Order: sequence, then structure tokens, then C-alpha cells
Amino acid sequence: NTTVTDTPGTDNTTTVTLTAPSAVNEGGQITYTATLSNKAGTDVTLKLDNGSSITIKAGETVGTVTVPAPTDDVFIDKSTETVKITDASGGNFEKLEVAGNGATTTINDTIDKVDVVLTATTTVGEGGNIVYTASLVDKNGAPVTNITNPLTVTLDNGKTITIGVNQSSGSVSVLAPDDVYKRDQTVTTAIKGVTGGEHFENLVPGTTAVNTTVTDTPGTDNTTTVTLTAPNAVNEGGQITYTATLSNKAGTDVTLKLDNGSSITIKAGDTVGTVTVPAPSDDVFIDKSSQTVKITDASGGNFEKLEVAGNGATTTINDTIDKVDVVLTAT
Repeated sequence: NTTVTDTPGTDNTTTVTLTAPSAVNEGGQITYTATLSNKAGTDVTLKLDNGSSITIKAGETVGTVTVPAPTDDVFIDKSTETVKITDASGGNFEKLEVAGNGATTTINDTIDKVDVVLTATTTVGEGGNIVYTASLVDKNGAPVTNITNPLTVTLDNGKTITIGVNQSSGSVSVLAPDDVYKRDQTVTTAIKGVTGGEHFENLVPGTTAVNTTVTDTPGTDNTTTVTLTAPNAVNEGGQITYTATLSNKAGTDVTLKLDNGSSITIKAGDTVGTVTVPAPSDDVFIDKSSQTVKITDASGGNFEKLEVAGNGATTTINDTIDKVDVVLTAT
């Protein structure tokens, strides 16, 4: 047997090299591999600057550790991660050195959708407030809160909603319509567009419109008036046309009764109706006069409140000059 002794100052170097996949997807895993240039005489322990460690067992040259890649998120944030060995011990090597500059891995984005969801107050009284809310929701239905740039959501009613930094939603309040009709009405609104979302991997504005039922509010009826007019003057023996005018379009047919026995119908969707009646007969007498006709009853239209305005329509009946001959006859 011959004993071979180490020679001081002539240490042989063993290197350890760290490698990793060139690219992984966010939310995946990265496996770091440490490789020795010689078999370990005893266990080798390697500390990494990401807080992990790798053990290479005695008699082996390779050890690994697997760590999570950066979390899968909804933002455009492709990046790289470089991990280095900060300490290498064990192995009973004369000299153990770290080779290379660490292991670099590209973290690729996976395309995750974020929906912009619009909601609205479901029911409100006339003249009340409809609150529209735009929310950011991920593929699992959870709110997205860690946005770094504000978003502007434009509605098709012209209003805008701002979702601020680190917010998951924003709102805007709009006055509900207050009309003159006895009915509930539906207000429909949708998203027209979204700006400021360039940092999202896939930002999708919602296409579903939202509906709000606007109910009549008792005790706050709006008044619609109907006014009767006629020509200032006509000749006896002519005709008088009476015109009834609503201050709002008729929701259904409106029937007006006049005190001269006539009636006027204003069709649904219109504001004006007429009736023509004969003026007093043409005669030979001096009997210039005036006629005043009033509305005695107004019904229909589906108005909250329908009132007759004014004091009727007055028309002067002018004489037409008709000659009367005095004829003399004799036996």
C-alpha cells in the first residue's frame, strides 16, 4: 500500500454550476439544477439567493430544487428571474468554486381575461338616482384590485365611470327620468368603451346591457294641459275649426268633449286634434256675434294628470252683407 498525501498549494478545483429552464409560464414552477464537475465526497449544501437550498448527496454530481414561479396574474408583466448560489459547502473537495453567473429564467405571461361588468340600480322612483357600477372581475369571478393605472368606462348614455388605482370598481349616479305618463318605464344602459386598460393581458368590456325599472312616484304627478283654440273671426255661413293642443304627446288616444256637442280625438303619439263645425247661418240681418266653446271633458292619454287650460276658444261671427230688395207690385 502507498499513502498519497495532499500537496499543499496544489489544490484541485471542483466547480458547481446552477442551471434552470430558459422560460416558464407565470404561475408555474422553476426547477433549479446544481451540477458538480466531480462526484461529491460528502453531502454538498448549496444556498441560493432566493432563499432555497440544494443538497447534492455524497457520490452524486446533481441536485435540484423546485420553487414556484411568480404568481399568475392579469397584467402584462413578462419578466426575468436570475438566481445565484451564495454559499457552497461540503463534498470534501480540495477546492469547491461556483461557476457561472447564476441561472436566468424568463417568466412568460399567460393570457388571463378580466371582465368589466356593469351593474345598475334595479328599481327606482321617478326623479331618483340610478347608480351605475363598473367592476373588474377575473376568470374566477373574484374582484381585481391591484391595478396600477386608472380606467375610464364610458356608458352609452354619455356618462363615465373611473376605476382608480388599487380599486376594483367605480360608480356614477344618474337622475332617473320623471315623465308625465301613468306607467313604469325601463332605462337600458350599456358599456360603450373602456380606456386606460393597456396594462391588462386581456381586458374585455361587458356587452350585456343593464335595465332599471323607473316607477311612478305617488303624490308627485306631472300635469299635462290641453288648450282649445279657434280662428279669431269667421263669416256667417262659413266654418269654424277648433284645435286642441296637448303640452305632451298622448300616451293613448285622448277624447275631448266640447260644449257645442262636438268632440275631438287626439291620437296616441300626437299632440294636436281638430274638429270643424258650421258657423251660424248666413242671413240678411245685422247680427254680428261671438261664440265661445269650451272643453267639458278630457279623458285618455295615460297621463298622470290631465287638465284643461284657458277659458275656451272665442270666435267672432262677422256679418256678410246680403242685399234685400223692396219690390213694389200693383194691381
